[in-house]
Amino acid sequence: MCVDEFSKWKFELVEFMDDMVRVFDKNGFIVYINSSMKKYLGDDVGKFCKFTDDFVCENDGKNKKYSSLKCVSPIGHTLKVVSEVLSIDDRDFFVKSSPIFDEKGKYWGCVEVFRDVTEQNKLQEKILSYNKKTKEDMETASDIQKTFLEKLNHISGIDIEYKYISSEELSGDFFDVIELFDDRVCVYMADVMGHGISSSMITMFIKFSVRALTRGKKIEHPREILKELAKEFSKLNLDMYFTIFLGIYNKKTKEFEYSNAGHNCIPILFNKYKNVGLKLSGLPISWLSWNFRQRGYSVGKLKLCKGDSILFYTDGITETKNKNRENFAQERLLNVIDKYKNTLSNLELLDRIIDECKNFRYGVQEDDIALLSMRIE
Repeated sequence: MCVDEFSKWKFELVEFMDDMVRVFDKNGFIVYINSSMKKYLGDDVGKFCKFTDDFVCENDGKNKKYSSLKCVSPIGHTLKVVSEVLSIDDRDFFVKSSPIFDEKGKYWGCVEVFRDVTEQNKLQEKILSYNKKTKEDMETASDIQKTFLEKLNHISGIDIEYKYISSEELSGDFFDVIELFDDRVCVYMADVMGHGISSSMITMFIKFSVRALTRGKKIEHPREILKELAKEFSKLNLDMYFTIFLGIYNKKTKEFEYSNAGHNCIPILFNKYKNVGLKLSGLPISWLSWNFRQRGYSVGKLKLCKGDSILFYTDGITETKNKNRENFAQERLLNVIDKYKNTLSNLELLDRIIDECKNFRYGVQEDDIALLSMRIE
């Protein structure tokens, strides 16, 4: 503003503002402070502003009374509005300093506004501290989740290999291999909606529930396991869902019995002669799947032979997109399997699938990726 406007200024506009306001002239002489600043510092009108302690010495500080609040910008500074955060006693203030010009455009003085941001800063510190703690907790939870996956038991007669790549620290994809009594083995692949803490907690629910049902209650058939799993999940009253494909392999009879709860990534049975999708219908497990809890899920059965492999996977593979937003899709997955199944080991084939998927993908990985292969020895 120019000096004429300043001289006519009605200070009632700022007199009762919560922000502290002061005005000083081109020599640093304070000509006005509002009531908020008076309450905080007393009446500083008639005192001088200082920019640094050196400024006081250079300008005869012994003969002048200086305000305890320094200037944010040097006296005479005309280029632009300057802002800074100042700590005064135990309070933090965000200060904006704006130059004032006379009617000829010459520097006349400055107006400074001090806004108390102490509470905002404390809140920001709390948020930063909370975010740090949350990140540490998520890293710990991620380590625990990965540890569960890394401890898949070696089972005689079956070669189990897996690959697990999460898009975030915590994943909603999960699988497990459980050795049961009477030479039977339970294998499943699950995919929980979303990512993050809530989804990862559901994966833990699935892990412990399936183990309790198969080892504790000793439920023997996949359809009954899914039925009981849906029943237990409904007790949580969560607006979430998950898909799961679960099978039980009998090493004595070589039979593989399986059921599907909405898992649209159909496991693939393959050997050197053929590739077959294990298609089976069923709703995902959620509070809406009450009908399937009543009648159970469909059942599929097949006889496996030495050299047969079953590939379990999640949609992080098939829904990987290229720069044209095309999906990798099951067709490309089948092509990779068909091309390398007779020349690569179980683990090498999974690595090849991951590599082909990475080469196809454009941009960052958007979803979790889980692969598990079970080969009959």
